[in-house]
Amino acid sequence: MNILWIPHTSWRVPQRAHLFCRALAERHTVHVTDWAADFTRPADFFSRRYLRNVFYRRFQDGNITVHGVPRLTPAIFSPTLRRFNTRLFANLVARLIAEYRIDVVVGTFVCPPPQAPRLIFDWFDDNAAYWRAYGRWPAYADEIEAIEQSYLQRAEAVVAVSSVLAERARQQRDPATVHWIPNGVELRAYSQGNGALWRERLSLRGKSIGVIGNHDKFAELEKVLLAARRLSAEDVTFVIAGRGSALPAAQRLAQRWKLHNVRFAGPFARSDAIHLMAALDVGLCPYLKIPGADARSPMRLLQYSAAGLPVVCTDLEEVRRMAFPNVILVDDNPESLAQGIRQALRRPKAVPPQIEWYDIHYLARRYEEILTGNI
Repeated sequence: MNILWIPHTSWRVPQRAHLFCRALAERHTVHVTDWAADFTRPADFFSRRYLRNVFYRRFQDGNITVHGVPRLTPAIFSPTLRRFNTRLFANLVARLIAEYRIDVVVGTFVCPPPQAPRLIFDWFDDNAAYWRAYGRWPAYADEIEAIEQSYLQRAEAVVAVSSVLAERARQQRDPATVHWIPNGVELRAYSQGNGALWRERLSLRGKSIGVIGNHDKFAELEKVLLAARRLSAEDVTFVIAGRGSALPAAQRLAQRWKLHNVRFAGPFARSDAIHLMAALDVGLCPYLKIPGADARSPMRLLQYSAAGLPVVCTDLEEVRRMAFPNVILVDDNPESLAQGIRQALRRPKAVPPQIEWYDIHYLARRYEEILTGNI
């Protein structure tokens, strides 16, 4: 089967599509699209990377063929430029479907529903609600919602990342065509985690509290730093690891507050994730309680749980429904987060039995059945 998956962001950014596409590529031919819009400094627009972004490009990521979509940025400020980029995207997708004899397309809001032999809508997040919550580009949120509504009407099947989104989709179309497939983790890998190297590299002594992943929301990291300040007298170290636009401001704040109990580990290789998790005693999911958050399927929470960590997470509807016994739900404020951390530090490490339902190989087989039309 020839599959074309349209991720919602650049292929280099850790995301849901990575796990599913890599698992599907073991048995099928998988193509994905790639696009970049993270050019922010004036010098970025005179770089080779920006120039490459204007043209089509293709490369291999293991068994996956990645197709770079031509794009002009920054488009967030210009509806005209966004429409132009959308046409470029749609034209490339149409060409890929024909050239590579694509059997099924998995689409997201970044490209309108294409004409394809089979079309699946991967509703990976409450995207329109998130964009409206930040309030800077309401017109873009409207565009996202319009494209997602088009998918809900035209797709042969909808795959929702959470039961919250699945319920919403079933209200708008035949419930039999809506499937709930959450984010997943490779459970076998987490059983091999060894945190000794990371503990030595980060000079970790005593208990370690980690917030691992993408860090693009400064308010989340500020909340973690406020909790670290409240726990500065205790024998604990906070580890902030991963990439993200909010990290520079968070590092400056940690320096201003002289938080000697905070380590910024920076980006890490995918293969290092299991060992980094193994170096921790508690995992944090300091999500903001904003519109759309209740519908998320938290990847961090799954990774921490696969590593057997107690987890402190903002009280969200989907997380509440998951009912993992290792998860402590807290309010969206630093005082509650610090209190939850103290509670988690008293808990032993234990892998929750519910994590078996989130094994990526099991979930990929379910996804495969939807793609082939066997469900």
